Amino acid sequence: MQLEQLRLLSFKNHFDQRFDFQGDLIAFCGRNGVGKTNVLDAIHLLCICKSYFQHAEVHSIYHGDPFYSVYGKMEKEGPHEIGCMYKRNQGKTFQYDKVPYERLADHIGKMPVVMIAPGDIKLIHEGSEERRRFIDMILSQTDSQYLNELLRYQKALDLRNKQLKLFNEKGYVDTALLESFNAQLIRPSAYIHEKRKAFLEVFAPAFIAHHAALTEQEEEVGLGYESDMENKSMEEILRENRSSDLDMGRTTRGLHKDELAFSLKGHPLKKFGSQGQIKTYLIALKLAQFDFLKEQTGTKPFLLLDDIFEKLDEFRAERLIQMVAQDHFGQIFLTDTHKQRVESIFSEIGRKAEIFVLE
Repeated sequence: MQLEQLRLLSFKNHFDQRFDFQGDLIAFCGRNGVGKTNVLDAIHLLCICKSYFQHAEVHSIYHGDPFYSVYGKMEKEGPHEIGCMYKRNQGKTFQYDKVPYERLADHIGKMPVVMIAPGDIKLIHEGSEERRRFIDMILSQTDSQYLNELLRYQKALDLRNKQLKLFNEKGYVDTALLESFNAQLIRPSAYIHEKRKAFLEVFAPAFIAHHAALTEQEEEVGLGYESDMENKSMEEILRENRSSDLDMGRTTRGLHKDELAFSLKGHPLKKFGSQGQIKTYLIALKLAQFDFLKEQTGTKPFLLLDDIFEKLDEFRAERLIQMVAQDHFGQIFLTDTHKQRVESIFSEIGRKAEIFVLE
C-alpha cells in the first residue's frame, strides 16, 4: 500500500496544498505552526474517516470557508482514489474510486494506519474511555463485524441511559420497556468481549517484545484486560445492578467499563513510570498495534510519526527510527522542525528521506 498523492483544500491551515510522494520515508519539516501535523492528520482522515485530533468537523475547515476536502491517490493492488469532503451544515461525504459510501464504517480497514503523536500521553493519564477507544480502533480496522456490534452496543447503551434517566426523574419504572433495552444491550456484548480478550492474548506478547527492543534491556512491563464480563454475562450484570442503575439514572456496570491495565515492574505505570518510561511504553503499544494490523489485514499500515524527535531522548529516537526503517514496515510519514536533523538521522542508518519543507 503506497500513498502517491495528497491534496488538501481548505483543510485546517492549508488553503490549497498538493504533495506527490515517491518513496517510503517521507518527512514534513518547518517551524511550529506551518501545518506539518495537519498533513499527517489528513492522511489519517483518509484512512479512518475522521481526524486524529479534532472531534468537531467544523474545526477542520480553513478559516471561514464553507467546506474542506482531502483527496488521495493510492497504489494497492492497482490505483485507487479516496476523497473526503465536509460542508458546513450538510455533513461529510466519503468516496472510494469516486463511489460514495452509504456508511463511513464501510471504509474502515481498507487503509490501516497507526499514528504516534505527543497527545498519546492521554492514553496513560486520562480515563478508561481512552484505553477502550484504543482497543476499539484497532479491532474496527480488522473486523467489520466487531465495528458493527460496537456501534449497536453504543446505540443501545445511549437509549438505555436516556430511559433510565426518565425513570429516575419520574419515579416510575416500566419493567417491560427496561427489559427490551436490556436485550438490545445484551445481544452484541458477548461478541465484543470475546474479541477483546482474544486481541489482548495476541497483542500483549508483541507489545512486550517491542518494549524490550526499544530499551535494549530487561524491564518488566505488563498489559492486562479487566472486564465486568470476565466471570458474568451481560444479562447477569444488568440484573444485579438494576437498582443502582435506576438510582443513578445510567448503566453503571458492563462492557463499557472495560479497562486496560498498564504496569511497570508490577506497579501502575501512571503512578510510578517516569516520563521516559511512559513514552517508551506508548511507542511499544503503537508498534504492537502496527504488527497486529499488518497480520490481520495482510497490509502494511501507514505509520505516522508526529514530532517524534522533539519528545524523545536521542537514544530512544534513534532506536525507533532504526526499527521502523526496516522492510517490516511500509510507508512512513513524519514531522520535524529541523530538516538537517531528519537528514542526519536517516543518513546514519543508510536511508534517505523524501523531505517537504513547509513555509
